[in-house]
Amino acid sequence: MKKVILFTNMSSIKKHWQNALVGSYETVSVESFEELLEYLEKYDERVALMLDEMSVHNIEEALLKLKKCPHAIIMIFNALPEVYHASTLLGSGIKGYENSYINKENLLKMLSSVEEGNNWLFADLTYFIINKYMQNKKRGEPEFISLLTEKEKDIALMIADGLSNKEIAQREKIALSTVKGHIHHIFEKANVTDRISLALKFK
Repeated sequence: MKKVILFTNMSSIKKHWQNALVGSYETVSVESFEELLEYLEKYDERVALMLDEMSVHNIEEALLKLKKCPHAIIMIFNALPEVYHASTLLGSGIKGYENSYINKENLLKMLSSVEEGNNWLFADLTYFIINKYMQNKKRGEPEFISLLTEKEKDIALMIADGLSNKEIAQREKIALSTVKGHIHHIFEKANVTDRISLALKFK
């Protein structure tokens, strides 16, 4: 069982995280930032850190101090995630940003994904980044495009344009589950695990 450090001074968030991780991860709860830094200095093995943004006074300053602990895989959580603010933190070495009350299934997927070296961002932030930074760039045609069916190609282009699954389903007049199935196949053929990586292939 792997270890996850839970940093929050909000009892409801701590309880939510502990309930979601019980049986899958060993958790260590920390409520003081100084205590967190002390713990990380003593514990020098690679460890996942779930950090509640509302429990620190200044997140930029906190992330600067955490740079001294490169073995910590940092994921930030906020009960009211905001896309522009979250996007400003992405260059600080964090591996994920999510809603504090993310459901159990997605939290376990998130931890598994960041442990494998991937980034995990909440859906609205993913669409924001694609729309703001990638949509207006000159689009090339990636090599994997020849592996896609016509329908998969259409959906891949819509993902690169920042459309959500719901918007794709409405545009294509197909079920949401069908969209998810197509996206799974597209990711496999493109050898990516998330929408931003796919959009980057069209850069």
